[in-house]
Amino acid sequence: MSDITTRPPDQVEGRSLRRAGLLTIAGAVLMPLAGATLGSVTTNDGAGTWADPIQPSAFLWMSVGLAIGHLLVMVGYLEVGRRSDGIAASFARLGALGTGLVAGVEIWSGALARTDVDSAAVTWLEVGYLITSILIVVGTLGAGVALLATGSRLAMPLIVNGAVLLLFIPLRFLAADADDGIVIATLSIWSLLYVWLGVRLGVRRSAGRQ
Repeated sequence: MSDITTRPPDQVEGRSLRRAGLLTIAGAVLMPLAGATLGSVTTNDGAGTWADPIQPSAFLWMSVGLAIGHLLVMVGYLEVGRRSDGIAASFARLGALGTGLVAGVEIWSGALARTDVDSAAVTWLEVGYLITSILIVVGTLGAGVALLATGSRLAMPLIVNGAVLLLFIPLRFLAADADDGIVIATLSIWSLLYVWLGVRLGVRRSAGRQ
């Protein structure tokens, strides 16, 4: 006789959903927390560098924290893809891809902390941020709109999140005189909106995949 026991499918499913929701919430909170704490460690020694005015080592660890936060949020996108069908699942996976790639860009950013802000490396880093931001926006809004037609409770968190990031892109990449405070506030709101998605992910519907 085997001594291996198996849990009922509904119990396993419920735990999987709660885990995905909690990881998404953790990532959503970690990103602005890392920015607020480590980003406040400033110095005058790094003038003209990518990290300026943040102390370079603090900037590196902030970047690592942001990367971990993105990877945790990526779990949420993967769970949306798993619980969805057709084009909604495809868009959710695109969002996961963009989120995973931006985690790598964050590590790259930290590695360039002491690099001259006008260098070619920093220019390419900005291109990396722009490309990954577009991937996330398309994936998030696409999944949200596709799920809206199904009545999914995941639709609105995705649509609002994608809309805020869509607002951020021209602020960050096209408006040369954009106020840093507005840019940071927009990013913080965008990140914390993943809490809404995480809460919705953690609740299992009695019917349907969404």
